Amino acid sequence: MQKSLTSELEEYDDRADLIPMIDCVFLMLLFFVVTATFSDQNLFQVELPKAEQAEVRDTTDATVVCISKNGNFALGQDYVADDALMATLRAQLAERKSKTLVIQGDKGCPYEKVVMAVDAAHALGVNELCLAVAQQ
Repeated sequence: MQKSLTSELEEYDDRADLIPMIDCVFLMLLFFVVTATFSDQNLFQVELPKAEQAEVRDTTDATVVCISKNGNFALGQDYVADDALMATLRAQLAERKSKTLVIQGDKGCPYEKVVMAVDAAHALGVNELCLAVAQQ
């Protein structure tokens, strides 16, 4: 006896299989978690000066100012002009509960730029100021 078309269709489950979709969502989640950890990198490479008497500090919630060899400022993924450093730092520090500032100046950067960052930190009432160095 031959089955009718309606009885054949009733045998097949017409619900969508969610397992492949869940797999894709977890893979995308994993991708975004991995890329988010790398997105906190700075805009340019900074070669830190070496220091023998460096002290290790926890700066997980600190605001980081990078100064390139050319003297360009960066806060996170944004370049900052010299005249906008104070306003940008004020906005960054207002978002954080910790008023810690880390200055990562390249060992060949102009000294004037480091002084500008330190001066801005003092003007904004930074609680703790750290100069990042490489250990020997």
